[in-house]
Amino acid sequence: MMDTKAEVWDLYDARGEKTGETMIRGEEIPKGRYHIGVHIWPINEKGEYLIQRRAQTVQWKPGIWAVTGGSALAGEDPLTAALRELKEELGYTARPGELERVACLRRTNSFCNVFAIRLQMDAEDFVLQEEEVAAVRWCGAGRLRQMVSEGTMYNYGDAYYRMLFAYVQKGNRTKEN
Repeated sequence: MMDTKAEVWDLYDARGEKTGETMIRGEEIPKGRYHIGVHIWPINEKGEYLIQRRAQTVQWKPGIWAVTGGSALAGEDPLTAALRELKEELGYTARPGELERVACLRRTNSFCNVFAIRLQMDAEDFVLQEEEVAAVRWCGAGRLRQMVSEGTMYNYGDAYYRMLFAYVQKGNRTKEN
């Protein structure tokens, strides 16, 4: 569980350069400033993606299925933040070499660093952070698309999902289903 202290984020300019400014999570991000976000996509040998259902008690998008992730704390780089979020939310301690960066996308007010990790675990073997994660499940790309269209999976955008699925297919690592 995250401690009760306010989360402090470093701020970046449009080029991804640290500005020396910080902000507290929940404050409005100043125009022209960005913070670092991370998404971690566990992928199993069947080519399925691990998704998590957000707890009903979270402020943003309660009860919806989403990717594991969060924001970098002040002083963290994207990899450090991804390792921390994976441990906090799923109880999995990864080594830095296990995470592979898929992309860094400049979004409206963040640089979203997308990572993939190969994991061969049953969904029930993860230790969930109950305050944030209600459940996890493995699903294929086809089911993910269906959930997005139904509104049960958060829609990160068509380009985002195309990028993710293409990354996985590029290495012939998994089959899209």
